[in-house]
Amino acid sequence: MMATGWSIVESPFRVERAKAYEGLFTLGSGYLHIRGSLEEHLSGAPQNVSYTRMPANVTSETFPDTKVKWGTYVPGIFGRHPLLNNEMINLPWFLGMAPILDGERLDMERCRILDYRRELRLDTATLRRTFRWQTRRGAEVAVMFERFVSAARGHLCVQRMTLGAKADVDVIVEAGLDADVRTNGYDHFREASLGFAAPNGIDCRVRTDAGDEIEMATRVAAPGAAWRYEAAARAARLAAGLRLRAGDTLCVEKRTAVATSRDRRAAAPADVLREAEGLSFEALHGEHADAWRRRWATCDVGIEGDEASQRAMRASLFHLLRAHVPDDPRVAIDAKGYAGEAYWGRYFWDTEMFLLPFYLYTDPARARTLADFRVQSLDGAIANATRYGYRGARYAWESDSAGRECCPNWQYADHEVHVTADVVYGLVHYARAAGGAGYLRGPAARVLVETARYWQERIDRLPPGPCANLLGVMGPDEYKPISNNNAYTNRMVSFALRAAAEVGEAAGAGVEECEHWRRLAGELPIPRADDGILILQCEGFDRFAEPDFERLWKDRRRTFAAQVSQERLYRSKCLKQADVLMMMALFPDEFREAEVRRAWAYYLPYTTHDSSLSAGVHAIVAARLGLADEAWEFWQQAKAIDLDIEHGRAAEGIHIANAGAVWQMAVFGFAGMRTAMQADVLTLSPRLPVAWSRLAFPVVWKGAAAYVDIEPDGVTVTNRGSRPLDVCVHGEPRTIPPGERALWKLGA
Repeated sequence: MMATGWSIVESPFRVERAKAYEGLFTLGSGYLHIRGSLEEHLSGAPQNVSYTRMPANVTSETFPDTKVKWGTYVPGIFGRHPLLNNEMINLPWFLGMAPILDGERLDMERCRILDYRRELRLDTATLRRTFRWQTRRGAEVAVMFERFVSAARGHLCVQRMTLGAKADVDVIVEAGLDADVRTNGYDHFREASLGFAAPNGIDCRVRTDAGDEIEMATRVAAPGAAWRYEAAARAARLAAGLRLRAGDTLCVEKRTAVATSRDRRAAAPADVLREAEGLSFEALHGEHADAWRRRWATCDVGIEGDEASQRAMRASLFHLLRAHVPDDPRVAIDAKGYAGEAYWGRYFWDTEMFLLPFYLYTDPARARTLADFRVQSLDGAIANATRYGYRGARYAWESDSAGRECCPNWQYADHEVHVTADVVYGLVHYARAAGGAGYLRGPAARVLVETARYWQERIDRLPPGPCANLLGVMGPDEYKPISNNNAYTNRMVSFALRAAAEVGEAAGAGVEECEHWRRLAGELPIPRADDGILILQCEGFDRFAEPDFERLWKDRRRTFAAQVSQERLYRSKCLKQADVLMMMALFPDEFREAEVRRAWAYYLPYTTHDSSLSAGVHAIVAARLGLADEAWEFWQQAKAIDLDIEHGRAAEGIHIANAGAVWQMAVFGFAGMRTAMQADVLTLSPRLPVAWSRLAFPVVWKGAAAYVDIEPDGVTVTNRGSRPLDVCVHGEPRTIPPGERALWKLGA
């Protein structure tokens, strides 16, 4: 692994940036995730404030202006919000650990703090904070906080606080657990009980409004400490008074284990702690770091010549690795990467289009859980279709773990139906890249058949002639909510119908039914302008109003949608993100270069990029067109989305789909790798940015492991598998024997 770009540093502390760092510094094991909140918390920042969050366009929504926000999440723990439907629940906060020196409580805003530095080590998923604290009574104490959520023991979080003083000082240590928290301003807990686990622990149990039970056990250890238990409403803490001598060091360690009634064969939290009892902090951290080294070995993308890009890439990969829930197809990855509840912990088309490819080509076993999530949630999709009055299965725009539609906004819930075809595309992509043809003839076949039955009823036939139409739909551009024959949606539905026809008989469909799906697939139109070259986003797109960005979009630091009315958005030629270009990115061989260039020139001036999903697609298309400057500009935009601390982009959680897009930009864009949906053999057409002297990454191609190393003058591919590997670089095919490498010279 390349040596640079392995850490993100916060220095100095600034309260206006605290929430953004909390999101960016979220740690997790897959099973358990916790935002990067300060252990001692800040005064005047209550976390039990109730408020009413209304259904709104999240792109332009304003969230409560709080200094900090706690967040503890276990994927799959949902509760019913009175207005917003099922949402992931923010669980009790267990990080609390604060020193009080000579009567002064640590507070980053109120205390005199010097040399503040907080660092997230991406390679070991460890958060460390160091600073010097000068108390009002004149003592100076070196303080260090460390924490990690164990990758080796997914239910366990380990913390350590170290204090070192130049003079004697009296210390009180408080370590707590707080169940008085809210989710989007709503209290999902119906019962909460906390108790003293003598001599050094707190046990907590809460029951949610959905009937789930969450148990937490915290144990605190410090030399010579006699802990006293203090309880308040839905919160408790342990406190101990100690004397820190000049030149000595005090270490306080806190371990917390979490389990829920949703777990399969999980040990009780107290048992998790007992199993780790004989292991030191260093031993636990060592096994955790080893697990992360194994994770990084499957996917690390090395970039030389541009440390900022390297850091951004690794930050994206870190959160992709953290957010995936291993071996549990009952959940996927929510839109905020389990780092906040702005998107309610739900699953979108992001799963198939932006997340799945990363796992498919780095760790197919992880990809399998995402594909299987859609298979196991089919009953929820069938219930959605039934509720809308259709046969078959209709996947939710915003899905909970059961596949139910939870979107509270009618525009998206009713009309953004392309997700149902996206799901099929994802299943086929998994089968072609990793699962084999047999995957689609197993339980996945029923998904293809039931979604085809939905499309069969959702399609309208209009004269003249036997023409199929999809009316009243919303494509990826969410600023055209009720459009007819959206090109992206029609192409994806055509793909899904043909895929269903291929495997239909395996899931009980008749021959005539399959043939009918083939006919429908061939009849769905792709609208074009009169010149025959421009593909229209939808019928009549060219007759929408001009958006007049110069007059209306005054502040380019904020989204266009936040500065104009929804009514204006819906009648204007403005796009939230790539739509026609998204279709062209997925089906590159179906469009002539003249058509792609025409679409690029036409739609780009109208695209606001209000969505974090936009820049990545544009970068990939630009790279394929040889538009180096444009590809680089969109790369710069995408890589900064979560690292943009100044504008607090990560404050409400990570943009996890953009993290997946960052990987795709490097691999599908700059390395020019074609997917298994686009090529039968590993195919590369690299176009490195001028700033990069090297791009290197591992890839799994249809079960075969390889390593790609690209420099300006050549491409080396190493076959790490056990069978010969066919590779094509810039149109030159070769077969690489197992364990060997091949070099393609460039620019000769």
